[in-house]
Amino acid sequence: MDKVEQWGFFELELKGPDSGNPYMEVELDAKFTQQDQSFTVPGFYDGKGKYRIRFSPPVQGKWTFQTFSNRTELSGIKGDFECIAPKDNNHGPLTIVNDYYLQYADGTPYYGVGTTAYQWTSVKQSIQEKTLKTLSSSPFNKIRMCVFPKWYIYGNETQPWVLPYHLTDGLSDFTKPNYEFFQNLDNRIKQLLDMGIEADLILFHPYDNWGYSQMGEEFNKKYVRYMIARLSAYRNVWWSLANEWDVPEIKESIDWQGLGELIQREDPHQRLRGIHNWYDTEDHFYDHTQQWITHASIQSARFFQAIEWRNRYEKPLLFDEMKYEGDVPSGWGNLTAEEMTGYFWMAGLSGVYGTHGDTFQNVADDKTEVRWWAKGGTIMGKSPERIAFFRKIMEEAPVKEMKPTLIAPPGDVSVNVKKYIYIFSKPGDYHLAYTYEPGKNIELHLEGEGNYKLEIIDTWKMTVVEEKIIPSGQFNFNTTFPYTALRIFKID
Repeated sequence: MDKVEQWGFFELELKGPDSGNPYMEVELDAKFTQQDQSFTVPGFYDGKGKYRIRFSPPVQGKWTFQTFSNRTELSGIKGDFECIAPKDNNHGPLTIVNDYYLQYADGTPYYGVGTTAYQWTSVKQSIQEKTLKTLSSSPFNKIRMCVFPKWYIYGNETQPWVLPYHLTDGLSDFTKPNYEFFQNLDNRIKQLLDMGIEADLILFHPYDNWGYSQMGEEFNKKYVRYMIARLSAYRNVWWSLANEWDVPEIKESIDWQGLGELIQREDPHQRLRGIHNWYDTEDHFYDHTQQWITHASIQSARFFQAIEWRNRYEKPLLFDEMKYEGDVPSGWGNLTAEEMTGYFWMAGLSGVYGTHGDTFQNVADDKTEVRWWAKGGTIMGKSPERIAFFRKIMEEAPVKEMKPTLIAPPGDVSVNVKKYIYIFSKPGDYHLAYTYEPGKNIELHLEGEGNYKLEIIDTWKMTVVEEKIIPSGQFNFNTTFPYTALRIFKID
């Protein structure tokens, strides 16, 4: 009997008809059963007469399965396998804990530190390999990435290494997937999984030169169902319906609610689901209270509103685009390394998971323009090592039990996020505080009796400048240098 790890990957490969158009004409799924629970899992065609059904078993023990199809040779196939204990590097898919936070299914803590490389699986293979090499030594454990290639400024006006769909009379034929493209996507997601990186997979976007954003309702549903069948068994996959759903070209032409509910209804593995906005104003946010949405994916750096949004949505809040480190003329893409690093601290201590990006051009990766935010390759900025330091601090904190507090400057109604004091606390146990600018007075009440340990941290230089023991009670501290963090935790 085959053995598969809990939360691992079982694949049934079948031979079947290859005449006509199997992608459009052949229906296939399987029912997986263990005792009193069962899952109906869709199958898919993978070219050359091959059909696949992929399942990630959620519990240990013996599982049986039977296939169902509108083709006799694919229907009624039975089998079984044993689901065994997961290995040390398999903690299961991410789940939501305490409304606002994420952890692995086995209870292992997860602190999300994301990055963005939109079309890295659409560019030439040598750059894809360089992207994986870069990620292997980076602090990032989540990456935002598109299924489809992009056509956009700053070097994005290039053709993909292969097209996702074949052409008929020069136009994309949505009845004819290019299986080589999707097999490569499979492989890249598996490689990310092996590195412990979550793949936040963007299904639609408006920056299109091939018709993928205008496929129409029938083919939108067909494509989304194909993605569920093909990819949801990978435990590191998330579904992001859109990058910038509210761009006019796609806002009304795609049924976001219908597709979101389709994924919620038909994904047997119930991977995380979100949708991302364009304009940084609330009238452009999708309604993240919708039941099909598991987490709020927001383009914003308005950290002073994070607590308000957390309370409104009562879901994990991800600032999935809080501008990028780089040097492009557009205001969203020219943060300094100091600002990008500071944004992570401000996001994190607001109870938000932040996402990095880098728009610097690296001509060494290719003769064409290659920028990490767009195509992957090599990260050129100076923030990642500081973000790694930030991640380490957050992973040492009891994040899922902590709550954010925001202190505005006295009499200042400015929306300049650098002027605020950010505090993240588990009262009576653990406190983090951060200020971007010097000359701030941080006040805390340290509950209980006994002593706390204080660490004064220079987050840019990644050093603990001073540490000392302080008593419980009222605490006041005046910052004297920029990018200051305090870590205060109970010791007796």
